[in-house]
Amino acid sequence: MQHYLMAIVVIVVGGLTAWFTGRLRPLSAAAGMVSCVVGAVMAFVPVVQTLIYGIDAGLYQLNLPLGLATLRLDHVSAFFSLPVLILGAISAVYAAAINYHDRNESGSYWFFYNLLFATMLLLVVSANAAVFLMAWEIMSVAAFFLIIHRDEIASARMAGWRFLVASHIGTAALFLLFAMLSAGSGSFEFASFTAAKIPSGSASVIFFLALFGFGVKVGMLALHVWLPDSYTYADAHVSALLSGAMSKMGFYGLVRVMMFLADYQSAWGWALLTAGLLTGVYALIMALAQQDMKKVIAYSSMENAGIILMGLGCGVLAGVWKQPVLAFAAFAGAFLHIFNHSVCKGLLFLGSGAIYYGVGTRKLELMGGLARKMPFTAVTFGIGAAAIAGLPPFNNFYSEFMIFLAGLQAAKAGSAAALLLSGTILAGLGLIGGLAMACFARTFGLFFLGASRNEKRNAPEEVNTFVKIPLGILVFIIFASSLAAPWLLYPVGKVVAAIGAPAGLVFSAADVLVVAGPVRSIMGFSLCLILLAVSGWLLKCRFFSAGDVYGRCTWDCGFAAPDARIQYTSSSFSQPVVEVFSSVARPFRHGEPVSGLFPQKASFRTETQDSLLRYLHFPLFGLINRGMVPLRKLQHGRLHLYICYIAIVLLVLLLWKVVAA
Repeated sequence: MQHYLMAIVVIVVGGLTAWFTGRLRPLSAAAGMVSCVVGAVMAFVPVVQTLIYGIDAGLYQLNLPLGLATLRLDHVSAFFSLPVLILGAISAVYAAAINYHDRNESGSYWFFYNLLFATMLLLVVSANAAVFLMAWEIMSVAAFFLIIHRDEIASARMAGWRFLVASHIGTAALFLLFAMLSAGSGSFEFASFTAAKIPSGSASVIFFLALFGFGVKVGMLALHVWLPDSYTYADAHVSALLSGAMSKMGFYGLVRVMMFLADYQSAWGWALLTAGLLTGVYALIMALAQQDMKKVIAYSSMENAGIILMGLGCGVLAGVWKQPVLAFAAFAGAFLHIFNHSVCKGLLFLGSGAIYYGVGTRKLELMGGLARKMPFTAVTFGIGAAAIAGLPPFNNFYSEFMIFLAGLQAAKAGSAAALLLSGTILAGLGLIGGLAMACFARTFGLFFLGASRNEKRNAPEEVNTFVKIPLGILVFIIFASSLAAPWLLYPVGKVVAAIGAPAGLVFSAADVLVVAGPVRSIMGFSLCLILLAVSGWLLKCRFFSAGDVYGRCTWDCGFAAPDARIQYTSSSFSQPVVEVFSSVARPFRHGEPVSGLFPQKASFRTETQDSLLRYLHFPLFGLINRGMVPLRKLQHGRLHLYICYIAIVLLVLLLWKVVAA
């Protein structure tokens, strides 16, 4: 535990050093980056010992005005520390290498990056409500300053403010949640929350407050108001950290609160399952209609959050029904997907930064043919895209397969509720998987295949070697976690056991084998695919790369000069799918239709805004704003009246206390 806490101190000190040396940009960047890497290595040792070897890292207590506050590194904390450590260190190396920061003073930027990194590590080991909320708030504020770093862009400023407002609305629910828990237990310590006997009615209120408060960070449907623009306008390495690590803090908080509640209820599981299904489908519909590459990846983060919520919902229902095999498959798939998604989404966001570095635009309509100029970026991004779409033999496939396996296990139960659960999971994952494949086939094709769609822009440039290192490390982790999927079930199983214990779920070795057996079979199939692909590549290099090669025009129907105008655009590629879901996406269509026998000109372009933002949040916020306008008269700038307001409030509180006594 001491090494873990020392790592947090090292990261914070490195951020402060970067801030004070801000005018010396190389020194500032080195201080920020090195402290992140060193801190991650220091914290990785106790995390691995706790997660794999089961070694208890012990407790550490802080003296606070409210009393002693406990910090603890258990299996759940160790698991959620992994994405933070991996992406925090790798994104720091990427940030220093790609040299995005074009300001003279980058020290404050590194300070907030290190602060975000350190507070996430502190958050997962907080075993006290006061420390947890303090870390949660600091994490949100640090993320806000990173999002608005490009404050010369009005959209970036608006995205940052939207994130800050949404975060504080969610935090208000968390304050109420922990107030109820502390009132029922008489303490702010998490251990007392677990020991307290909470009535079922209060438990449901606490759960739904947690679902709302933490769902904001997760990006759950209708609470995702901040997510697409924040991920889009933040720098690529910040987006990777926000999506791959910070959003997982929402899942950590939700899971931790579930551990306080001993008896699961069916309504919780159905709520999680429904929210996950709607989030996943809606996010992919919106992703298919977007023209900005980072916004596509941002909505994909929502989609994977939906898959995780579906797994958690299935696990809760299995806990209610006392089905340990079903619960283990669902929970293990959800937690493994948390890790797999973090790695894949980090690779995609860093890859999008490399593309922007080489091309200078994020618009899909202005890309194409980048595979010839940026082969390394094309390969790494292609691996990330295939993995995030859930294709074998990559890691996301295994975690989604385990949730799919949970759906099959639910069908064996035979009851009407179990059959409904099975059908929802199987149909939902099938629809989400198909839409994800269409989304990333479109994205990869528009990026790297065909010819360039913008003749006026400069020739793209491949990223330098130092930028390739973070991308290569994440690709290695994807392949390693893919090949080690059957064995990862055992450390993940310890996390699942820790979560199921308060609800009375006990998992035996036989339960683990029921899930591990099919995963091993899929592992063998995946190895065959890898060997087949490698063998095909070697045969191509051996027999088809030598000899004379002549460039000849193929049969062209009399048209021998094709150009980018005959290629699919982003709008035309996704038009069939968007048309099917037009009632949800509601795209704006622009262009001139094809008319006549010999049309001289035609065009087609779609523009899609987030439907919930357009039809729910913006009207609601506008109504609130109009309702708050009369209250502006209270903000008149007269200090003596402000003091009068304070005195009136204190008097009212005093009278209320006297009456209550």
